[in-house]
Amino acid sequence: MSGRWRGARTSSLTASSERVLARHGCCSGTYVMSDLFQNVAPLSQALNFHMERQNVLSSNVAHIDTPGYKPMDVDRVQSQDFGQALSVAMTRTQAGHQSGATGSAVTQGRVHVSPDLQAGLDGNFVSLDVEATKLAENQLRYEVVSTLTGTQLKLLAYAANDGRG
Repeated sequence: MSGRWRGARTSSLTASSERVLARHGCCSGTYVMSDLFQNVAPLSQALNFHMERQNVLSSNVAHIDTPGYKPMDVDRVQSQDFGQALSVAMTRTQAGHQSGATGSAVTQGRVHVSPDLQAGLDGNFVSLDVEATKLAENQLRYEVVSTLTGTQLKLLAYAANDGRG
């Protein structure tokens, strides 16, 4: 093997697997098992975000006849921003404690009242046209991210099978 694994060494990554991964730009030099999934984790988070948004937008359509209902939406929020918004910082109280995560921020959603509001005669703010457009846009984004995730997983399977389809 041209690279070295940190920690326990495994025989599951053969020389031909390394060549397949290197050819597709997945890994080089020193390998860490989590490096194999570094492209899949953000895609998984994006899928979760779009699924959560789909549920919220569907709920808006379900409440189209509810008097006084205000539609909700979901915005992306970086987890690092939560600490800044709350003016809270994580500190290490003992030397044996682990330090806080320093990697990329985790994307989460924050549910809020939709800003584009115009009330109907019954005080309901839901517009079927607006909600249908948001649902279609969100569905398209979910499908794109789903396709990208599938492609990344197929690449990992290809590498795990030593490049034999």
